[in-house]
Amino acid sequence: MSISKQLKTLRESSSLSQKKVAEELGITQGAYSLIENGQNSITTEHLLTLSKLYSVPTDRILKGSHNSIMMSSSNGFVPLINVEARAGFIENRDNEQWMSTLDMFKLPGYEPAQGQKLFEVEGDSMAPTLMHGDILITQHTDDLNEILDGSVAVIVTTKSVLTKRIKKDLPNNALILISDNSKYESISYDMENILEVLVVRGKITSSLNVVDMDANKRVQHLESQVDKLQSDMSKLIEKINKLV
Repeated sequence: MSISKQLKTLRESSSLSQKKVAEELGITQGAYSLIENGQNSITTEHLLTLSKLYSVPTDRILKGSHNSIMMSSSNGFVPLINVEARAGFIENRDNEQWMSTLDMFKLPGYEPAQGQKLFEVEGDSMAPTLMHGDILITQHTDDLNEILDGSVAVIVTTKSVLTKRIKKDLPNNALILISDNSKYESISYDMENILEVLVVRGKITSSLNVVDMDANKRVQHLESQVDKLQSDMSKLIEKINKLV
């Protein structure tokens, strides 16, 4: 299917008029009609605009592939903010174009919701609960009253992205950020320096709990020795009582 026919099919399936699409592109209806009729070529800028308008990848428009889908939050995909992207996220968290450059994923078992994001854990301040490299499934919240004290959250400040347990200090308009790792001290952050709070709903990890079989055997051996000692003591006391 040609690009012009693909554009017409997408427009009609979205129940949009040529006038409406032309307005989105910033051109006249006549100019757009020529594009849809194959008499004018489509610019890269217009291609990107139509890709967002119809929520389809540019390949769908150029090649007519019906198996392609647009990876965006509107289609249930969640952006991953890895360690390298954290600094850019602080400046561009409201920039849709920048967010679209991130890797996007669908989460099995989680209903798509506005404000969901994935964050990669950095460092060991939340060990052993969270390990370096774990991926956190988070949900944006506007109302701190809905967050229980002790909840794990990603806190986006004006200077950094932190993962901590939080305790609300509403009288002082602050949040106390607590680490699970005792090596790190708790810190207090004024709310005016906090840009966003995202509650952790789950995690994806490659760190599995490994059972130390040798340690289990040592414990079992020790328990066996204690049982034997108690039995020997009982027999000794029984013999002493008979002598008395």
